[in-house]
Amino acid sequence: MKQARLKLGVILLIIFGLGVGVRTEADEQDQRLDPAGIYKLPHEVIPPATLRTLKENLLNSSDTETASDPITMIRQVLDPYYAQFVDPKRTEEERRLGRIFTEKTDRNTLRLLILKMLGKITGGQQLRDSPILFELHWLLSQEHAKKKQNFKALEEALAALRYRDFSHTEESFPKEERLRELYDTNEIDRARQHAKVKRELEKATLDLENAKDRVHLLEAASAREKDLIFESNPPRNARKVTSNDISLAKQNVKNADDSLKRAASAYKDSFENNYYPFFKRKSREDADTIFTLAKLVKDSENENKERLKVVNKTSVSGQGIFVLFDYKRNTDFFAYAALLELAFRLDPEHSQVVLALAEELKASGKKAKSLDFFLKFLALALKENKTPAEIAYVYRAIASLHTELKQYVLAAEFYEKYYLSEPDPKKKGIYAFELGNFFESKLGNLESGKKYYEDWLQIREQEKATASDLSFTDSQERIRMEVLAYLGISKLYRYEKKPPKEKEELIRSIQAYDRLRENLRLEEEKYSLGKKELLRIKKGLLERTNDQDMAQYRLKSLEMEESKEKMDIIRTKLDTSPGPRAMQRLSVLYEFEKDYGQSKKMNEEILKVGNQTEINLALKNIERINKILEDGMQRDPYPRDPLSGDTY
Repeated sequence: MKQARLKLGVILLIIFGLGVGVRTEADEQDQRLDPAGIYKLPHEVIPPATLRTLKENLLNSSDTETASDPITMIRQVLDPYYAQFVDPKRTEEERRLGRIFTEKTDRNTLRLLILKMLGKITGGQQLRDSPILFELHWLLSQEHAKKKQNFKALEEALAALRYRDFSHTEESFPKEERLRELYDTNEIDRARQHAKVKRELEKATLDLENAKDRVHLLEAASAREKDLIFESNPPRNARKVTSNDISLAKQNVKNADDSLKRAASAYKDSFENNYYPFFKRKSREDADTIFTLAKLVKDSENENKERLKVVNKTSVSGQGIFVLFDYKRNTDFFAYAALLELAFRLDPEHSQVVLALAEELKASGKKAKSLDFFLKFLALALKENKTPAEIAYVYRAIASLHTELKQYVLAAEFYEKYYLSEPDPKKKGIYAFELGNFFESKLGNLESGKKYYEDWLQIREQEKATASDLSFTDSQERIRMEVLAYLGISKLYRYEKKPPKEKEELIRSIQAYDRLRENLRLEEEKYSLGKKELLRIKKGLLERTNDQDMAQYRLKSLEMEESKEKMDIIRTKLDTSPGPRAMQRLSVLYEFEKDYGQSKKMNEEILKVGNQTEINLALKNIERINKILEDGMQRDPYPRDPLSGDTY
């Protein structure tokens, strides 16, 4: 009984052991375990010359309209290689119809597959390194991407990367397994020449070491007066070491050293002319490959986002299409970011990869890390001699990140660089005001703030000629910006203690503020008249109802809604404008000029437009001015002005 059970256990062990050893998955039929040499290698089935001819045909087919389908042309070259494997029908079915990536691919599945792919291109050697198979699958991926078949492009790109050798070391450069699949004979010659030069350098190094060892051996034997067997003497006929032997050995060291220098010089030339161009090109190709895959992954994520869109038809929070919040995308999109980081490691000087990684990190909220990559891209862009207009966006991104990190002094430098390099006059004009406000409020640099405010005001004067091009909201915002700009300029004159100039700028600021008030008054009058007209039409509809009166009623209702929206916009601009502060400061200047009537008038205006705090302060100042007019005793204004002096 025990013997039978033992035999059964051995049989099961053999069966399961063999089963584990030969189990394969889809797209993994091309394993390293082929000791019998049953399957042909890629270059035996698909000669490199065939691949070169295919690429030429694909290039020519793009110029002609009657050419055959590129995907069919590539498949005709690729399919014979896969047809030789065991169970090819099942392999083809899983590879073509398995639909690993579909239009409804779940994002987590996609991320797991990307991580799995990243594991396959390490040193695991699960699949062979084959430039031929890589190029064919990559061409298929590109053709599917041109047809907007993103899921098929992803599938072929992953299949291509399983055959990609990402090593670009000096040892892999002349590797015969790589050279036999290349169709560029010039690169093959350079690789073999470099391998030959390197072998000569290694041989010269070894010869020099042997020559030095020979000298040491002869000198030691001479010092000990020992007999040595020389090659020139018969066997077992030892003799003493002479000075001629040592001199000859030293001459050999000198000759070996000269040979090593020549070999090192030849190796250096070969390294610079043969290997280093390959290293740079291979690094860029590898990075471009991963970068292209990263874009496909991002497109797939964007397609998945489309399924998250919902249509809001309620009137509570507005109507339209909204995207549901994806917390994973907003915190860390690690599939796309991981591929970009891999591409960056493959080629740290690929400027487009660095820029994409910086933007991705910025979108993920990793501001400090994003700033590092933006600065890295800026250094690369300047090294590539890009024009200031091409890197203006980067200056602005760096400045905004410094601002968010509260590094205002560093941000100021890049804001100014952006302002100087921005080619669009319209953007530059708007940004002049933002720069003036930044220097005034964040840095307290009133001189620079005044400079940019004045630039914006000059552009504003030119813009007034085309004010009809602005929407109503933008036109009112421009007036609010004028209030801020004139007030910001007045602060510099206040600091420099130049009351006449400060007063002039404050008056301009208040005049702009008054334009907003006047616009509000006109809209309120328009709304009041429209309301009366609407009531008149409504009263007429009680007596008789006809289509003309109903249409007039609807039009008037729409007009009233529009007028109400405009009033709300103007009120918002008035509430966010520092007009009352300008009035308060101007009242102080009038008071120091002994013009108490104008000072009191400014405080009375504050009572009409200010908030509760400003109104309380204005009431105190009015009461104080009245007491000054009664008894003639000077009293300091509220609040006490820290910059006021004897000259005021």
